[in-house]
Amino acid sequence: MKIIADVGGTRGRWVLVDKKIIRTVKTAGFNPYSYKSSSLEDIIISLKSSFSKYKIDEIIYYGAGINNKETSDLVEGLLRNHFKNTQIDVFSDLLGSCRALCKNEKGIVSILGTGSNSCYYDGNEINMQINSLGYLLGDEGSGYALGRSFLKKFLRNELNDKISRNFEDTYQIGKNNYRVLYEKNSNKLISKLAEFINENKDDKIINKLISDHFNNYFDEIICKYNSKNLYLSGSIAYFFQNEIKNISQLYNINVVKVIKDPINHLADFHVI
Repeated sequence: MKIIADVGGTRGRWVLVDKKIIRTVKTAGFNPYSYKSSSLEDIIISLKSSFSKYKIDEIIYYGAGINNKETSDLVEGLLRNHFKNTQIDVFSDLLGSCRALCKNEKGIVSILGTGSNSCYYDGNEINMQINSLGYLLGDEGSGYALGRSFLKKFLRNELNDKISRNFEDTYQIGKNNYRVLYEKNSNKLISKLAEFINENKDDKIINKLISDHFNNYFDEIICKYNSKNLYLSGSIAYFFQNEIKNISQLYNINVVKVIKDPINHLADFHVI
């Protein structure tokens, strides 16, 4: 039996497969750049308990932050500590999205979730990638970048009173009380504001904020690839797909496919 994992910065999905999906376990997320290795250790211990009655022959792990040998070896080592005599393969979540979305097709593949990432996939492997640079410098198109843009408008009194009051009541963040935004791991809180933005996107100001956000994403990232076909995964891509498709038409780019969660598609790719 195999475990196939898709582990982002916010959440993880681990599926046990044997010609078909036997069981799915949901866990917290992990990114080696944002979390201590003990966080993944805790996830693996809990996971091993969940799958204790099964013989695991192989683990295929796709994860956020897997972009060099150091982070790949870290994750592989932690898994191997608890799943001995098991074949373990560790890949980037971006390659996972490529395989889930494209199979053997060519095009731009982009993850839009808490963070963002992108590449050109040639139907077999990634052969061009624009560095996302993380939330401090880049992550264009991400939930974090969208939430940050919203907060700037809120804190500078650029939203209408109804939206501002609703936001204050929901999140307990005021114009004179926003220290929480500078606390550790506040990027998670800021990225979750995309939910509020999605619920209020009929508002004229928020609608323009969304348009500006995705225009910047296309200018800074997507248009730098030499392709007109775009494949998207992640919660931001899924919930804002209509807005993204409207913007994509301005750039003559075709959004071929959008999925929220790659895990079942990865099961198809590897097993079914």
